[in-house]
Formats: sequence, C-alpha cells, structure tokens
Amino acid sequence: MAKGSRRGKHSDESLQRQADSIASSTRIPVSLQQSTPTETIGMRPPKSLSNIKDKKLRSELSRQYLSRKRAEQHAKLADEYLHGSIPGEDAGLMEVDNEMERTARVTQSQIQSAVGVETARKSFELKLGGKNTVSLGPYRCDYTRNGRHLLLGGRKGHLAAFDWQSGKLSCEIQVHETVRDVRWLHNNTFFAAAQKKYTYIYDQNGIEIHRLKDHIEVQRMEFLPYHFLLATIGKPGYLKYQDTSTGELVASHRTGLGACATMAQNPLTAVIHLGHANGTVTLWTPNMSQPALKMLSHRGPVTGLSVDAFRGGRELVTSGLDGMIKVWDTRMLGKGPRREWQSRRAASDVAYSQRGLLGVAWGNHVSLYDTHAELGNAPPGPYMTHGLPQCAPLQVRFCPFEDVLGVGHAQGFSSLIVPGAGEPNFDSSEADPFETKNRRREREVHNLLDKIQPDMITLDPDMMGQLDTRASRAVDSVTAAPSRMGAVPRAADGTPYARLSRAQRLQLNDAMEADVLVDDRDEDEAGTKAHVPAKGVAKEKNRARGRNSAMKKYLRKKRQNVVDANTIALREKYQREKAQRRAKDMPPPPPKEPSALDVFQRVKGPRA
Repeated sequence: MAKGSRRGKHSDESLQRQADSIASSTRIPVSLQQSTPTETIGMRPPKSLSNIKDKKLRSELSRQYLSRKRAEQHAKLADEYLHGSIPGEDAGLMEVDNEMERTARVTQSQIQSAVGVETARKSFELKLGGKNTVSLGPYRCDYTRNGRHLLLGGRKGHLAAFDWQSGKLSCEIQVHETVRDVRWLHNNTFFAAAQKKYTYIYDQNGIEIHRLKDHIEVQRMEFLPYHFLLATIGKPGYLKYQDTSTGELVASHRTGLGACATMAQNPLTAVIHLGHANGTVTLWTPNMSQPALKMLSHRGPVTGLSVDAFRGGRELVTSGLDGMIKVWDTRMLGKGPRREWQSRRAASDVAYSQRGLLGVAWGNHVSLYDTHAELGNAPPGPYMTHGLPQCAPLQVRFCPFEDVLGVGHAQGFSSLIVPGAGEPNFDSSEADPFETKNRRREREVHNLLDKIQPDMITLDPDMMGQLDTRASRAVDSVTAAPSRMGAVPRAADGTPYARLSRAQRLQLNDAMEADVLVDDRDEDEAGTKAHVPAKGVAKEKNRARGRNSAMKKYLRKKRQNVVDANTIALREKYQREKAQRRAKDMPPPPPKEPSALDVFQRVKGPRA
C-alpha cells in the first residue's frame, strides 16, 4: 500500500466497535449515575481561585465549589418536584374541564366513587347522638402531630381516643361532667381534657394521671410540642402555661379582657393568639405579662383564629360574630387585613390546612376556600362545600399528612375527603405516621433533650441567634442615674419593666441592686472584709437599725415566693451586719487566769 493512502485516524465504525466491547465489561461510577443539572454543565470555578499558587489547594477549593453548586441545584429540583412548586403543578387539587363547572358542586359520594378503596374509607361519619338516643355533643376533636390518632370530647362527658385509620380503640370513658375542650400532648400516650372545674391529664388507657388545680374553668387549650407547654385560657381570663415535662406552672398572665373562648398558636414562633369578646386579638409569650401585640379586628366577638403553617406562619385568619372573615399578614398586623369578605352567616370556627386551604364552619355548613388563588375583597368562590343538616358544626380541624377534614358537631363527628389539603411528603424525623412503639419512645427522649426553654419564645423569629445590644444600653442608662430602692426601672427607650424580656429584667435587677449589694474583698489573712461600693454608685449610709432599717424595708418590699440569687445575697449580707453589731455590743471576754502549767512553758529567745 502506498504511503500516502494510509489514514491518519481510526474510522468511526472501529471506534464504535471498541466502545461496545468496553461497555460490556465496565459500568459508570455510582457518583456519576445521578443526573447532572443542566445549569451546572460546563460550569467553571470563579477566577478568584486562579490566584492561588498552591495547585493542590486550588484544585481542592475548585472541587468543593463545583460540588456545592451541583448540590444546590439538586436540592432545588427535589424541592420543586416534591413540594409542587413547579409552575402548572398542583398538589392534588380537583380540576374542572371547562369554566362552567364548579368544584364546589362535587359531593362526598362522588369523591368516594372516584378515589381508591383505601382513600374512600377515610370518609365516614360517627353518629354519637340522635333522635332516639341522648345526644352527648357537641363534640370537640383533635389529631396527633403525625395524623394517626383522633381524640373526641363530648360536651356531656364522653371522651374517646382511637386510631382512626385502622379503627383500633385506645380508650373510651365517661367522666360524668362537662368537657369543654380536648388536646393531645407530645404523642398519643397522653391527652388533656378541660372539664367543668379543673383540667385533667389522661393516658392512652383512659386512666387519670394528673389534675391541674391551677387551671380552672378552662375553655380552650393549645400544646406547644417543642417547648412541652400546655397553654390554657378560660372564663377567669388568665392565660397559663404548664410545663408537662416537669409539672411546673411556667407563667400566668391576666389578660384583663374577661372570658376567652378562642385560641390559636403560630407554628413558627409558638406565640399564642387570643380572640376576645370585644373584637380584639392579642398575642402572648410566656416571658411578658402584657400582650406583645393587641389589635382590633372585628366589631363583635372573635369566634375563630388560625395561622397558616404552609406560608411559614405569615398569615392569620380571623372570624367574628359580625359575619366578617379577614386574612391578615402577621408581619404587618397594624396595617389592616390583607383580604376580607362577608360570610352568609357568622362563622363558628376557621382552620388552615397544611397546603393552605381554609376551612370555615358556618351554620350547618362547612366551606373550603383557596385563599392564595386570587386577591381582592370580593367573596372567593368556595373550593368545596358540605352540608350537615340538623347539626351545626362546632369545630373544624384538618388531619396532618392526609386529605381529610374532621368536623365536630352536635350529633358526633364527620370525616370529609378534601383533595389537596394535606402535605403528601412527611419528614420521618419530625412526624412519622408509620412509627413503631420503639421509635416513638426514642423520639420522646430526643424531644426532651432538645426541649426549648419558654424564654426563647419571641414575636420575631429572626431574633434567635443574635446579640441583644438593647439590654446593655438599658443597663448603662440605669446605672448612670440610679433610682431609689423600690422604684420601677425602665429601659433606655422608655419601655416599662413589665414589657421587657426575662433576660433584660435580670440585668436591670442587677443594676438596681448595685447600690445595695457591695463587693466583699479580703484585706488580710485574719479574714477582715471591707465593703466597697460599686463603681459610680455612692455608698448608702446606715441611718437606721433594727426593724425599720433600710435593709429590712427593702427585703419586705421585695419579698417573693421565688427565691433567687439576689434575695439570698441580701439575706447573707443582713446576717453579716447583724453578727457584726452583736459582736460590738458584747462585753470583752475576761482575762485568762494563769495556771500551773504556765511555769513550765518555754520562752523562746535568741541563743547566746
């Protein structure tokens, strides 16, 4: 063959045969089997890394940069596909074929015939009272955090707890007195019932565990799972926080607005929302004796409250006896409602689902709205409606991780199928609907170890993890101009003492007591101590002694049931001063008489 006829490269056919022979005995590495996002194809590290002279360091930083960018794109795609944030993708909502059809006309029987057998079984109705039997209602209901267990409480003393999906009954008791509200605690092993006078805690077998004597005539309850706090409000108008892990009463706040029968919590900040009879809504935290926020929402009593967890606790819906339903932005509560409309009749209760659907109970009907579909003050078209003849709904509550709405009414309980209401993807480390007995015990231990203190509940969730510089400025302002003992301190911006946080109160207390407590310093080996006044504070003169001394007056004025470090220090100082006065008043001891042994005592002197 001539030299010029030789080809300079292999033909495509030979290369393909070679690739096929290699592919039959090799595989792609596991790290490369995942689909690479198109945004990261051809991506190069930033130019700033090219200035690094060390090749190994430059290559390692470049690899970390590209790996982080690919991980961000993978997480973004996973979030879009799992949570339905892709444009045009709905989370299981019903759709119509044309504009003339309405989803509100679809009945529960039609939904049961269109869905699977297991889903159709989730729609049921419990008749716990009727014409021929004595009615035990109206009923209040509550689901566990994982949506597995259901708790029912009848007005006339009927309590029942069961696994509503499998139909396994945990307990059913009759307490023979009024039951105003029921609430699950941290899991399905304990639940609380607000009865005629006291609040009781029962276990899963219906055995009474505790009687909370401090919670009297409670009407509504809320449980904070991350803080292990049971918040109650009732006819006396006192908001009380009970720690269910230690059994202590954390706080008791007097609202000053009379009896309250409406309560809700923000799942993001754990702030308690109360609706009062004068149309106001107040926001409370355990570390503030005054409401963190107070606003006038309706012209009549507030009948329903709910906070949207789907939007991160940023939306609040209220319903009043004036027939208005208002949607508020929790970040701008003082600027009026974001949306409002007039209902046909006054709503008795409102509730948000995990996917943002709004359930409203009015009269003997239950209506569901998609409040995020459109804006404006026009009444939104209902997504679904359901009628309950001759039994007015009392409470509506969505089941977590299920497209189910529970309605407690006068004749019992109804479970309705609401497509698109529940979150389809659950976090097993947060709430697992399929957890076993051992997993439940392990979760309980972890939750107790990760328990959040009540002092960390604030209105602004962004304050966590930041330095509070306002407290230091407040302390400096108080120490610069000390006031008399017993005066009420104020912060630098004029904030009263009652509206400060617990940490700010402690710092202000230390500053106020600087002119009373003094530092003790050792002067010599004999143990003599000199009282040195605090820096910038004049030492107070001891002008009186005995019962009417300044120290006694201060102790009587600051005497409390709770013993803290400041009280202990004041008492110790008072005892020291008392002992010094007694030592001065006592006569000197008589001289010691010589004994016979003194003759034999050897007197040491210089050697000759």
